[in-house]
Amino acid sequence: MSDISVPHSQPLIFTLSRIENLMQQVTFDPRSGEGRIITNTSRVRKERLQDLLALFSDAIQSGLSVCPRIKLIDEGDTVSIKTACSLTLDGVLLKAGIPVRPKGGGIIEVIEREPVRFTDMLMYWATTIDPIDVLTAQELTDITGMMRTGNGRILGNLQEAPMLAKEQIEELLDDLADAGFTGILELGEPNMDVLGVSVERDHLGVALVGGTNLVAAAQEFGILVEHESISDLSEISEMKHIDELF
Repeated sequence: MSDISVPHSQPLIFTLSRIENLMQQVTFDPRSGEGRIITNTSRVRKERLQDLLALFSDAIQSGLSVCPRIKLIDEGDTVSIKTACSLTLDGVLLKAGIPVRPKGGGIIEVIEREPVRFTDMLMYWATTIDPIDVLTAQELTDITGMMRTGNGRILGNLQEAPMLAKEQIEELLDDLADAGFTGILELGEPNMDVLGVSVERDHLGVALVGGTNLVAAAQEFGILVEHESISDLSEISEMKHIDELF
């Protein structure tokens, strides 16, 4: 019997491993305002760019983004758009010596502009596809409803950190807010649920707004956008405030 050769398969890379690799490469310093951040990448046809930027601007003003800075890359008939990923905040915490751990991404119910609870969540360690991309594809969001009425379903994620680091985390989140990085939905108390999701003992949870809310809003408005979450790193100095581009 002749031997049958089996092609070598590529190993599966779980989302958590990819996130942790990018977190290690974050160099952004919120006090100096310089360094690399984790970014998402969207691609749109050039004739829809201004419509997309207008929608992004509205979503940013509604508090549905991590940072108002974006980068445009002309690719002929299309334009690639780099936007800030919320997991940049994890990289900043890690750089400061806080062993933060991304837990999962999900759908957050919002009532009267207040986040109430996660209704769906996928854990980063259990999937090879970014949970936010999966949930966006399922059309479970209601970003436009939240923007119009204050009630809807947005994308967010949850991280865990040791409870003894709470004071340091609060200081770093203040520095990040001063640098234009917002999107903190809730900083939990030690050993307490965050938006209905439990955290590990002796830890606290941090819920962040998902950077992919911008793309989910565009899809709800019928703008065709190719998107990849947690795609790469970008120098913050190469990104401009959206008001400078729209």
